[in-house]
Amino acid sequence: MSFKKIDHWIGKTLFVPPIIKLCQITRQSQFAVSRLFWFIAALDGFYRADTLFGSILWGGISIIMMVSAARRADSPTASFMFFRLIAIFLLAIDLIKSATTGEWAGIEFWIFVLVAEYAAIIRTIPPKETSKSAVKASQAK
Repeated sequence: MSFKKIDHWIGKTLFVPPIIKLCQITRQSQFAVSRLFWFIAALDGFYRADTLFGSILWGGISIIMMVSAARRADSPTASFMFFRLIAIFLLAIDLIKSATTGEWAGIEFWIFVLVAEYAAIIRTIPPKETSKSAVKASQAK
C-alpha cells in the first residue's frame, strides 16, 4: 500500500467528514478552519512549553497564527502529504507512549495539526442538508 493511499484513507475516513460538518455548522470555510486549528496547535505548544526559549518561540508562533487567522482566514492554503504523514507517525508514537505510561497529555497537539492540514486539502464544502430538504427529497422518490 502506497503512502498516498494511506494518507487518502486516513483523511477520507477520520478527518474530512468531521471537518466538513464543522464548516457547515459554523458557516466557515475550510481554510478558516485550517488556520483556526493551526492557531489552537500553536497555543497548545505555548501551553506545554517547558523552557523560556520554548515559551518565546511558541508565543511568537501563536501571534503569527492569530494574525494569519484574522487577516487571511479564507485564503487558500497549501498542505503537503509528507508533512501529514510525519504528523501521523508522530501521533502514533505519542499514542503508543501514552498507552504504556498512562500520561495522555500532549497528544492533542498532533490531532490539532492533522485537522488543520486535512482541512487545507478540502476544496469544496457541500451545502448543509436541512431536515426539511431531506424530507422533501425522500418524499419525491
